[in-house]
Amino acid sequence: MFEEKNALRGTEIHRRERFDPGPELRALMAEGRMSVMESEDSPGGRTGWLATGYEETRQVLGSDKFSAKLLFGGTAAGRIWPGFLNQYDPPEHTRLRRMVASAFTVRRMRDFRPRIEAVVKATLDDIEATGGPVDFVPRFAWPIATTVICDFLGIPRDDQAELSRVLHASRSERSGKRRVAAGNKYWTYMGQVAAKTRRDPGDDMFGAVVREHGDDITDAELLGVAAFVMGASGDQVARFLSAGAWLMVEHPEQFAVLRDDPDSVPDWLNEVARYLTSDEKTTPRIALEDVRIGDQLVKKGDAVTCSLLASNRHKFPDPEDRFDITREKPSHVTFGHGIHHCLGRPLAEMVFRTAIPALAHRFPTLRLAEPDREIKLGPPPFDVEALLLDW
Repeated sequence: MFEEKNALRGTEIHRRERFDPGPELRALMAEGRMSVMESEDSPGGRTGWLATGYEETRQVLGSDKFSAKLLFGGTAAGRIWPGFLNQYDPPEHTRLRRMVASAFTVRRMRDFRPRIEAVVKATLDDIEATGGPVDFVPRFAWPIATTVICDFLGIPRDDQAELSRVLHASRSERSGKRRVAAGNKYWTYMGQVAAKTRRDPGDDMFGAVVREHGDDITDAELLGVAAFVMGASGDQVARFLSAGAWLMVEHPEQFAVLRDDPDSVPDWLNEVARYLTSDEKTTPRIALEDVRIGDQLVKKGDAVTCSLLASNRHKFPDPEDRFDITREKPSHVTFGHGIHHCLGRPLAEMVFRTAIPALAHRFPTLRLAEPDREIKLGPPPFDVEALLLDW
């Protein structure tokens, strides 16, 4: 289908060269801020657009003239997966997001911080005790990400290792059959979590949702929210931590500033998030009516994929786009924009603010164990497959 073709091509376009946009995306960025990815060859045929400009991306994501509902992938037109917030439009999106957002209060984030610090410390202790070289993807990024997210959601520690394994397998297994099997196992377990929370809501995120909004959220929505938040948060945080550790060893002088004088770089996380952009793009948005985006007319039914990577790196390859941890409050759309901006951003940023400085302090001489070996990247989103480091 038209929307699915644009989603798949959007993924291919975002393959990287190390941290930077790859040649195909760079060529599209050079063409302008709105590029054509696909056109239907028929009278009145629809167009698939790629938004690469920062303002154009914000305009699309902030507009109520676009729908986020999935129209492809084997679903009926306009159908959504219950609980998957990124597939909802208002007013359904407004209702469900308001319920889930109640678990991300400032107080809950503040109270949860000591647990994040404990997880990070225990992970770094294990790495130090093992001794180098260590692959920081399975030993640093995934343990911190999944343990923190599981603790926040209320998933028992005894179940976390297996849940982390099946979640990772559902994204990374090369065999389609194994990916599906892992995904089914993950979905079954999250269903058990949702059912248990409905019976006995605890003090975790899902417990808070059930206690405060139990009569207003269906079982299917609760299951979908559980699967969506765990899947999206665990995966994205793990990928960010892997890429962040790699960035740190590539720019040791900048992270030395963070280590030695953290007050001098209050906006360092904004710059790391901007530069890495661990999720490179959005799923296509479908125009509900004719709308002008930048200097292009997007017609009703057209699909627009927003390149968060291009939007954040719109000055590439100019020197101004270089990574600079002391840059003053850089703007970015790494966590999206508008009503679908990342709900878990406060939790994710708290993990990053805790884990990356702690890593810089614990291992000030961290370096690539095999500097001549190319770092392998999986297909987008930004996925460092292995990161062997020593100190």
